[in-house]
Amino acid sequence: MLVIVTRPASAGRRLFERLRRQGYRAHWWAAFDIGDAPDPPHARAVLARLSDYDLAIFVSATAVHAARSLIRGAWPSGTMIGAVGASTLAAVEAELKPPQKAVISATEEDQQSGSEAFWGAWLATKHRAAHRVLLVRAQDGRNWLNERFAEQGAQVDTVAVYSRALRRPSAQELQKLKEWIASGEEPAIVFSSTEAVTALDRQVDSAAQAWLRNGIAIACHPRIGDKLLSNGYARVLNSTFDDDSIVAQLESIGVEPQAP
Repeated sequence: MLVIVTRPASAGRRLFERLRRQGYRAHWWAAFDIGDAPDPPHARAVLARLSDYDLAIFVSATAVHAARSLIRGAWPSGTMIGAVGASTLAAVEAELKPPQKAVISATEEDQQSGSEAFWGAWLATKHRAAHRVLLVRAQDGRNWLNERFAEQGAQVDTVAVYSRALRRPSAQELQKLKEWIASGEEPAIVFSSTEAVTALDRQVDSAAQAWLRNGIAIACHPRIGDKLLSNGYARVLNSTFDDDSIVAQLESIGVEPQAP
């Protein structure tokens, strides 16, 4: 079975390279190209006022990487950091180097993932209070956390520190896709966002869309799983965003690494 990774940027490359190292037949077919902030001067100006915020939430490791080049000086001691997901937390600790008690993230034992897991971690935080909240992300994205904090009376702002655009597959990739379809081999496709489901359809023709839907889709969040089911994917498995969880799901459906 061919494993197709649609996750973009460094997280997608990391998962793809791990699968290849472990002997899986994997291809990195990123749904999006990641670029610079849509408005770098504006992003720098917002991040220069980080001390005005009680809490700044990074929605992905990509957001951390992009913001690091836009932030001048050390992280303000009075601003807490929210990290959505384990890879985001690792990026925060490595690149922003904040005081340990300033970072809020879900624990590994949390059964939820994504924004919901972070919200649960926030609600469990002692003496939590955030009157001004900044979400650090791409130019568009899910507004679920914005809504939750606004319901608690917080002023919520967003800042786009990177851009996300539909990736255009090369002619060589599209030819390879035709060869995969002709071979009759089933795909296992890893989706890390609801937007990637639509993006993948826009990248390929109707024959490829039908082939993908006959494969197995691995959704990194139940919300992504619901999107896949509504878009015609009959076999959907839920995992988390963690690479170990994705590999475990591949193992659960009998996708085995090839012998060297």
